[in-house]
Amino acid sequence: MADIQLPDALLVKNYIAGDENALAILINRHQSKIYGYIYSKVSDRDVTEDIFQETFFKVIHTLKTKKYYNEEGKFLPWAARVARNLTIDYI
Repeated sequence: MADIQLPDALLVKNYIAGDENALAILINRHQSKIYGYIYSKVSDRDVTEDIFQETFFKVIHTLKTKKYYNEEGKFLPWAARVARNLTIDYI
């Protein structure tokens, strides 16, 4: 449980190094904010679930391929921007 207190930047680094649990902590930590944002725009739980999953698919892909992500301690704003862009694409 002590891992939950790790900063996002360290969790991202650990995930890239192969620690799958680090990603689970990041998702659990920020799920309500990102899910809430998406739902506030689309007002449909099924669509929200789809966009949320797509958001983290893109997050995982980007982190694993080390493209377009520069860790500056800003994981949540970056993930939220991914969710925002996908939500706009849906709308």
